[in-house]
Amino acid sequence: MTYRGTASSPMAFDWESTTQVAPFGLLQRAQAKRVRQLRFATIIFVVLAVVSAPAAFFVIRELSRDPVFVELDDLNLPEWAARNPTDGALGSRWCIRECRSRQRTWESARGPEETNRAFVGKLRDAGWVEWDIPDCQAEGVDGIETCWQRDEYVLDLWVRAAVCDVKGARPTISPAPGSSATKAPTGKPSATKAPSAPASADPGGGESEAPGPAPTAICPLAVTTIKVFNRISYDPGGGGQGGP
Repeated sequence: MTYRGTASSPMAFDWESTTQVAPFGLLQRAQAKRVRQLRFATIIFVVLAVVSAPAAFFVIRELSRDPVFVELDDLNLPEWAARNPTDGALGSRWCIRECRSRQRTWESARGPEETNRAFVGKLRDAGWVEWDIPDCQAEGVDGIETCWQRDEYVLDLWVRAAVCDVKGARPTISPAPGSSATKAPTGKPSATKAPSAPASADPGGGESEAPGPAPTAICPLAVTTIKVFNRISYDPGGGGQGGP
């Protein structure tokens, strides 16, 4: 409150400039209450963020994953028949302009016939029905190719023998007895004779060539490719053909 003094009224009261000041203790308690509320809201926000982050991650992941590849993951194939899977896809999942075609290729440690039986059994367990249509197995295509259908999808299964480019190691030639013991070094490393294939004595006084090691390669015995199409876009004589 403000008092203004004048000559006629030395102690006049000014109501317009009157302000009310809260007691210091009450103001301090109000500020402490707001701080507690802010801290409580922050804790709730952090807890909700921590709890909802994994759920949001899984929801986004499931929405972004192609359901067909999820179905292929759930076939429960034997380990020896489904090694090193490789995926590929083309087109739109919602058939915008072009329906999506999916492809997955596996390597197998066993032959095409046994591998094909394993895949056929798992496809039947998953509800796929074999579809006997013309041109499913193209003429001149190696391996075993079958067509399947389920719901709005068509599946092309192609199992064939793997083709690997295997080259044997070059044999190591032992030096003749009369050759010099020392030789000028060259830029290429010298070949080492395989201990499992010792050189045999030559009747002429020298040694014959040591046989090289047997050709080895990391090569599967069979390769399996599954292609999945929307039924409306399947063309067994063209894009739906699994063969080359």
